Amino acid sequence: MTSREGGLRFQVLGSVAVRCGDSPARLPGTVARRVLTVLMLSPGEVLSTPRLAKAVWGSCCPATASNQVRKAVAQLRQSIPGAGAHLLTDGPNYRLNVGAAESDLVEFNQRRLQVRKLAAGGAGEAQLIQELQTALSLFRGQVAADIVDGDELENGLIRAAARVVEERRLAVQKELISLRLRSSPPSQVIEDLRYLVAQHPLAEDLRAQLMLALSLSGRQADALAEYAEIRTLLRDELGIDPDHSLAQVHEAVLCGDALAYLRAGAPPRDYEQPVSAELDVGRQHAAPRVRKARVPATCTLPHVPTDFVGRREEVDNLLRTARAGSRDQGPLLICVDGMGGIGKTALALHAAHRLAQDCPDGQFYVDLHGFSPCERPREPAEVLQVLLGSLGIEAKSIPADLDSQVAMWRARLADSKVLLLLDNAASEAQIVPLLPPGNGSLTLITSRRRLYGLDGTEPCPISRMSAGDSRELVGRLLGGEPEPEATELLVAYCGGLPLALRLAAAKLRSRPTWTLPHLVERLGDMRRRAAELQVGDRSVRSVLQLSFDALTEAQRHALCVLALMPDASMDVYEAAALLGTGPTEAELLLEGLLDVNLLEQPRIGRYALHGLVAGVTTGTGEFEQLLRGGGRRSALRRLLAHHLAVTSRSCLLLGRPDAGSGAGPGAVPHLPEINSRKEAMEICERELPAMVEMLCASGREGFFGPAAQLARNLRFVLSPDGGSGGEEERRGGEYDGGATGSGEVEAYRTALLGLAAACRRVSLLEQSATLTATATGSAGARGVRSGDRVP
Repeated sequence: MTSREGGLRFQVLGSVAVRCGDSPARLPGTVARRVLTVLMLSPGEVLSTPRLAKAVWGSCCPATASNQVRKAVAQLRQSIPGAGAHLLTDGPNYRLNVGAAESDLVEFNQRRLQVRKLAAGGAGEAQLIQELQTALSLFRGQVAADIVDGDELENGLIRAAARVVEERRLAVQKELISLRLRSSPPSQVIEDLRYLVAQHPLAEDLRAQLMLALSLSGRQADALAEYAEIRTLLRDELGIDPDHSLAQVHEAVLCGDALAYLRAGAPPRDYEQPVSAELDVGRQHAAPRVRKARVPATCTLPHVPTDFVGRREEVDNLLRTARAGSRDQGPLLICVDGMGGIGKTALALHAAHRLAQDCPDGQFYVDLHGFSPCERPREPAEVLQVLLGSLGIEAKSIPADLDSQVAMWRARLADSKVLLLLDNAASEAQIVPLLPPGNGSLTLITSRRRLYGLDGTEPCPISRMSAGDSRELVGRLLGGEPEPEATELLVAYCGGLPLALRLAAAKLRSRPTWTLPHLVERLGDMRRRAAELQVGDRSVRSVLQLSFDALTEAQRHALCVLALMPDASMDVYEAAALLGTGPTEAELLLEGLLDVNLLEQPRIGRYALHGLVAGVTTGTGEFEQLLRGGGRRSALRRLLAHHLAVTSRSCLLLGRPDAGSGAGPGAVPHLPEINSRKEAMEICERELPAMVEMLCASGREGFFGPAAQLARNLRFVLSPDGGSGGEEERRGGEYDGGATGSGEVEAYRTALLGLAAACRRVSLLEQSATLTATATGSAGARGVRSGDRVP
């Protein structure tokens, strides 16, 4: 595949370059080139500004790193003609949107997948060889050679990402040589094999192929010399002997059985059970008997919590996905993601123990500390030290550099079916070097982020625990039969968060004089709730604060603003009104918060903030700054104007003669499309809970007049045939901008009671009760003076 004539071609399989047709584009300075390299190595992936900065400077980012990254992107767009169509901005993040025609890496990945499909469809060796050669011809040298060679960050993100692509390249090279070894004269692959062995001197499978090629070319002594060389290297470098598969190749060469061994298709590992071998017609030699060796069945999985309950649907889905994937080629990855404290680790451990028998060669657990208090995320080299040690390898025999560690880990597990549970992951780059290579192996990943950028990842998102499961957990934790009404309130306050329920039960057990109703009463204040749910060093606040601290500045501000309306779900237009942005910018922020599981999505297009997340957010310094700066009143005023414009437009379409009063579309910059009576009814019904929440907040802020008009609009929408003739409506009248003091409050109360009555008539009893309670308490809730009026 080639780029369209005059189109851009991003090249990273060699020195980094961008070509416009036949002409190379001139790239800016070092920072811009490194930013472009990271984006090219992660095509289509959204990369945050901090991650791009880390790729440029490592862990020692300057204070101006974010600004320099943004400047670098602007330079790239300016210096590369047409780059703006591919180098896209996603809020504070960036991504390179390219296909196979525009990116050599994307084309390489697609050709790899095409070879798999052809092989599965029974394509001949000649066609497969041609496809593999075409894929490898895309490489012009080492991946990102000019950038990596000048990279002082030994374990930097660019080097790690380039290493992943090089691993894929090596896998294709091995596959190609294996096919050529069977279909063409062996002497033709010796040169290529020597080149690869020189690059990977400890790769036993490459050395085995070279030994077979030499032996089949009549160079038996050279083949035996290769075995002697790698045996010495392995003993000197790693303190181990060649694996049994290489020893079997050595035996086949000694006996002159290399051709029969190759024809038998013996896997490149150690075997235990004899396999029946086909006879080579030309030489009448049987392939050597080989045996399968297993990695000792190590298990480092922690125990599942004894009080694990519920999650039947999630467990069944995870088990079904794992067992279906085990029948495919290659290892399987499943990412269990969700907000902090939602029970990801407990669920993954429960599933891992049930899947252990499907992975008989070992089960391993590592906490990656992606979100851990007082702990930095663990580097892959540090984790591999632990994993290799769990295989029984002495620390002095484990190499210090990451490349050698990865090679040792993969060599040890190449034909093993193992289960690896990587808990609390921070990023894809932290995971890639740790993945086991064997067919049928399973990697379970838990993370607060949605790590779906890894090839072949199966998502398993975890949401709130159901009310029934929450009640069952409370009963298990407290024993006996807890007081039903208090239990329901506890379940509601904890919002389906198992950690919150466990901490509540632990706190109750640590206070012998407390009762469940007393604890529930203390949890009634949403702003104090997260602080109450603390026992010893464990608390809901500390767990969720880690997620908050990892956000960008724009995301933290957005979360603080959304926390002003914690119980209301909203769409992008409502969020845009709260945030004071356009819908596009608001959606990027909402989706970013959704990706790190600090927002929920009850249905498509709607976003909601968990009550405990809101409680933690309102305790931050950023939220206090929002209050001190008057941001709360400004945001709520904008949202009230939005709701008023939406309902005024709806009333007009539904035939209300005086619908022009109140805030209209002209007063609000961004409104959803409302062009029919049906759309008017649907949007008001969908947003009614959020509007009711807004009406309650308006009373606390003193927005009495506009709120009264909103309530009257909603009443008409609910009862268009009689919504304007009731007693409350006649008493309240339309909002008079000149009304002051208690008159405003009375009009507000009357409008809320009228809306409450309309809600009762259509069986919206919860909203009716909320409005009634607000209306009956509003007069005494706030002393109103003329100076309190909102302009």
